[in-house]
Amino acid sequence: MPNSVLHIKGTSKNPEIDFKPGFLTIEGRSIPENAILFYEPIIDWIEKYLQHPEALTKVNIKIEYLNSSSNRFLYNILKMFDDAYMAGSNIVVNWYYEEDDDTMRSTGLDFQSLVSLPYRLIPIED
Repeated sequence: MPNSVLHIKGTSKNPEIDFKPGFLTIEGRSIPENAILFYEPIIDWIEKYLQHPEALTKVNIKIEYLNSSSNRFLYNILKMFDDAYMAGSNIVVNWYYEEDDDTMRSTGLDFQSLVSLPYRLIPIED
């Protein structure tokens, strides 16, 4: 697993997933027709990764829009990182949102309130 990567090309419905040990990015729209099918390999990869994480793991989330089932999976992913952080792993989450997108800013704040790990909200200028 140390050199394992996971890359899933983004579509109009699925976010781009670019996971390398120590640097994980989720970017785009997340409205998959079958969220379980889409997110299952991502959850599996993270579970394996967190058994032997890098000294620092940066998680960059740049979601434009997500539906309720994606919201649940994203929370589960953040909870996995939060649990690892609470167990001693060095993990930082960066939540990027368009400066004028109050919905995604609010979603980022909601997630931030549910975890203990270092979590920054970063506005992106248009």
